[in-house]
Amino acid sequence: MKQLVKDINDNKLVIIIVILYLVIMQVLFKTVCPFYAIFHIPCPGCGLTRAILLLFIGRFRESFSYNPTAIFWIISISFFLVDRYIKKIKFRPFPIMFFISSFITLFWYVVKLFIL
Repeated sequence: MKQLVKDINDNKLVIIIVILYLVIMQVLFKTVCPFYAIFHIPCPGCGLTRAILLLFIGRFRESFSYNPTAIFWIISISFFLVDRYIKKIKFRPFPIMFFISSFITLFWYVVKLFIL
């Protein structure tokens, strides 16, 4: 818990800037995604937040329809949170899982955009 409070205190300015960015983008462009605001096509992460929330409430099929890579991101973030705030892990799986999740997300994006 101490580490979480320290992280929040150390990053107050960044947190404020991100919140301002989200509000301004939503007001001006009706989206928080700069990729969509500029190019008017969905980005690789489009639907990821909804997909993760749907996974948490058990609506797996609907989650998969928004973004099938959500489960990989949940695993990656879980490894990070456990390592950072609960128990230091000797083998750090987060960087590997982050790379795998990113690769799968970009691969799915290319498939969806050009093949489906």
